[in-house]
Amino acid sequence: MNRKTLLTLAILTAFSAGTAFAATQTPVEGAAPAPRAKLDVNGDGSIDRTEAAAHPRLAEKFDELDKNKDGKLAKEEMPARAHGEHGKGGKGRAGHDPRMAMQTLDTDKDGRISKAEAAAGDGKMKERFDTMDANKDGYIDRADHEFRSKQRSDAWFAKADTDKDGKLSRAEVDASKSMRGERPHMPK
Repeated sequence: MNRKTLLTLAILTAFSAGTAFAATQTPVEGAAPAPRAKLDVNGDGSIDRTEAAAHPRLAEKFDELDKNKDGKLAKEEMPARAHGEHGKGGKGRAGHDPRMAMQTLDTDKDGRISKAEAAAGDGKMKERFDTMDANKDGYIDRADHEFRSKQRSDAWFAKADTDKDGKLSRAEVDASKSMRGERPHMPK
């Protein structure tokens, strides 16, 4: 072998050894938990049987969810998240899709609802505009949704953190579930 080949081989070996070492490291105590594994492992935009097999509850309901029987679960076929959340493509209360309502009211198609657009819509939006415009910029948009969501999460956390130490123990989470009947997202 020539010198260039040996150097390339040595560099590749060093990189692969470093990667293998990093993959075997145990998490540091107190570090944030690893993000939840993606269902769509191959990134094709749908979940096939092999991807679903890694998640027993999904695999169990795969045939029931696969409405068009193509062997894949597209976004539209995936169930809405539990506990009133409507995630992407999901529907909220009573089958109402809030994204469709927003798209209908957004007459100028700029991705946000102005006070004038809300006034032209149904009475509820007109009445609730000031409340829904959480950041008070004169528009209802994604930023308002995220702001309100953060407020609700912070309020829930403050109420659940009974000892006010900035952390939730398993007992505090369990107590918060029994108080409101909610099931917060917390790893087991």
